[in-house]
Amino acid sequence: MTSRLPVRAAALAAATAVVGVLAAAPALATGPTLSSGNGDVKVVNTETVQVYTSSTGEIQTRRVYEQLALTGHGTVDLSNPVSTDHLRNLDGFGGFTVKDGRQITRTTVDGDKRLRSVSNFDGKLPLDVSVAYKLDGRNVKPGDVVGKNGHLEVTYTVKNVTARPQQLTFDDGKGGSVTKTVPVPIPIVGSLDITAPSTFTHVQSEAANMAGDGKGGTKMSFTMTLFPPIGTDTAVFGYSADITDGVVPRAEISALPVNPLKSPTFKSAAGSYQGGADSGVQLTEGAGLIDSNLLKLRDGAAQLLDGIIALRDGAQQLQAGLAGQAAPGSDKLAAGAGKLDAGLGLINDGSKQLKAGTGKAYDGSQQLKAGTGKLDTGAGQLADGQHALEAGLKTLSTGVQGLPDAVTEQLKTNADYQSALQALQLTVFGIGGLGDSPAPTFGSPTLLGGINGVQYALRAPGTTDCATTRQNCGALDAIDGVIALLGSTGNPTDAAAASSLATVVGGLDARLLGKGLPAGTLGGLDRIRGGLSNPFPDEVTAGVTSTNVEEQHAAAKRMADYCAAHIADAPHKCGVEQVAQALRAGVPLLVDTLTNQISDQLLAGIGTPTPGCNPKKTLRCGAAALSDGVDQLAAGAGQLDAGAGQLSAGLGQLDAGAGKLSGGLGQAKDGSGQLAAGAQKLAVGLGQAADGSGLLADGLGKAADGAPKLVDGAQQLSDKGTKKLVAAGQDTAQTYGESYAVFKAGAERASTEDMAFGAPKGAMGLTAYSYVIEGEDGEAAHNWGRGIAGLGVLGAGAGAFALRRRLA
Repeated sequence: MTSRLPVRAAALAAATAVVGVLAAAPALATGPTLSSGNGDVKVVNTETVQVYTSSTGEIQTRRVYEQLALTGHGTVDLSNPVSTDHLRNLDGFGGFTVKDGRQITRTTVDGDKRLRSVSNFDGKLPLDVSVAYKLDGRNVKPGDVVGKNGHLEVTYTVKNVTARPQQLTFDDGKGGSVTKTVPVPIPIVGSLDITAPSTFTHVQSEAANMAGDGKGGTKMSFTMTLFPPIGTDTAVFGYSADITDGVVPRAEISALPVNPLKSPTFKSAAGSYQGGADSGVQLTEGAGLIDSNLLKLRDGAAQLLDGIIALRDGAQQLQAGLAGQAAPGSDKLAAGAGKLDAGLGLINDGSKQLKAGTGKAYDGSQQLKAGTGKLDTGAGQLADGQHALEAGLKTLSTGVQGLPDAVTEQLKTNADYQSALQALQLTVFGIGGLGDSPAPTFGSPTLLGGINGVQYALRAPGTTDCATTRQNCGALDAIDGVIALLGSTGNPTDAAAASSLATVVGGLDARLLGKGLPAGTLGGLDRIRGGLSNPFPDEVTAGVTSTNVEEQHAAAKRMADYCAAHIADAPHKCGVEQVAQALRAGVPLLVDTLTNQISDQLLAGIGTPTPGCNPKKTLRCGAAALSDGVDQLAAGAGQLDAGAGQLSAGLGQLDAGAGKLSGGLGQAKDGSGQLAAGAQKLAVGLGQAADGSGLLADGLGKAADGAPKLVDGAQQLSDKGTKKLVAAGQDTAQTYGESYAVFKAGAERASTEDMAFGAPKGAMGLTAYSYVIEGEDGEAAHNWGRGIAGLGVLGAGAGAFALRRRLA
């Protein structure tokens, strides 16, 4: 962010230029004339509200510049509504007469005359502005762009926030009207202008008008129509560029309310919306007449249909007897016989495969009998090894139980561990308390005491004595005296110097001491204090000094949890001192916890082989279960050996039965083939008879089918055509009617609410809004350092400067 002083000066000049341009506009020359009895004077009042925002759109300052442009000859009395907050005269050092929020002026005009003023603007702004930045695809803060290389994307969002709900009435397209509540904003148009420097290349934007600035940079202008129905209340646009040694360029928004019914640019659009509403009404009436005639055609076609249907029904009964029952029955008989023949063939093949499989199964059962004998011998050997595993796990459990006490005793004599605890305690002592003295009577100085010393050097606590002994007088207190001295000389140059010093002092008070900042916003010194120390609540530290180990552990856990929960808060609720306290109390707890956890986890994993325990949870329970399973395996192996012999005998009997089944199924297959051939011949004959009766039924069926289509077609044309045309006409009338109503309501608001404060009675008034979105170029940090260094020079030279001004 650049230095504020030259920016403010440029803003004042720009605002004055805007006022001058508005006053000189040809349209204003036809403004009303005020008569005072001594002549005629034309008066035009222009208000320019100028807003400065940060590079992300947060509002920093806002002022309103008032200008009364008087043309003619005579004396005129004016009562101009103004903002009285820090109201200042831009044409001299004299003040204004203000009564009930109005600037009271009596002046004589002989030709042209200008009366200009500026004051703080505390009204509601019509636009909400926000800016977002991406560097190489990542969301970043504006300051992160400064000095960087990469691909920059900037998005501006400008929203018209003047909308308020209004009840609007318009034609419903059916001969009546409809009332609807819709948001209606004050119509506002504007533009955003920005110049990208020569270090921005490949500048692209889908919404901007772009041109070179003659210096290697790129000028971009975005236009905005911030009111419906021509536009929307929100405009989102931006640009992208490849940057080298990046900066964030400054952008400016110019906006003003406009009456769209009087503006040549928008007046034709209003006529289009009104014409659309009228066309919707005409479309509804014509479609209704067509629909009534289509319904008459539908009724005549229905009478013709009744006669054709009676003839068709008789033909269909004949066709149903042959084609619907006899022919399908014969087809089913032929198909069933064929399926029976095919199925018996599959079964016959399967019986042969079964015979071959039973023989193989019998051979396998003999091999199984030999393997089960070997399994029985191996199971016995496995049981012996498992009993030895159970004994080893019992010995391991006894050794783990003595682990925690041994670790604790070693840490008591460990120099590194004890040194770490002492270092954390010294950190707490070195930071100190928020109220520590800069030069303590007893003990050593602390960081927080030193910060308090910096603050007292800037602003002395209590009553200052800069004019006497200067024992209690800070640097800024001394500069306040210089400002007062310069302001009392009556010299315009001194007054300007006093104003500049006051701006510097105000900035230091705000940035370092937090003076004048919004509630919840901290100055620089308070931010440093909060980062160093922000004491725990009493309920968090309760028990930390207790002799009871469990209470100490509970307090340490609460402190650690508190810091973890509030580490991202702003302002910080857990400073460096609190983190050190939490670590000092928590390290012994961590050691005890980790040692016990290791012991507990090992013991939990080894476990105890109690009856019913889960063998998947602990080693000893699993070993016991495995031992039992191995014993069962040894017993089962013997039973398996006996069962294998029985299986082999049974498979021999099954093989003999499969041979008999295969022979019987071969005979059944021969008979099913003869049945399938006879059924096929019957199906062919009945199919030919059904075809002839179907030709007669089809002809009458087509005639009967055609007549309903005429009836249905007329009905569908009514339902899907003309009725939809009626609905479309009503929708068109309402849509365009609502748009024109919003258009008209916005124009009415523009006529009555276009000024921020209002113009004197009988004068023409206009209001324009100027938003300056400040950039970032890295100079703010340098200017801040130079400003701090210069304070000493200002303080040392203030007396000599004031003396020279007096002598001059």
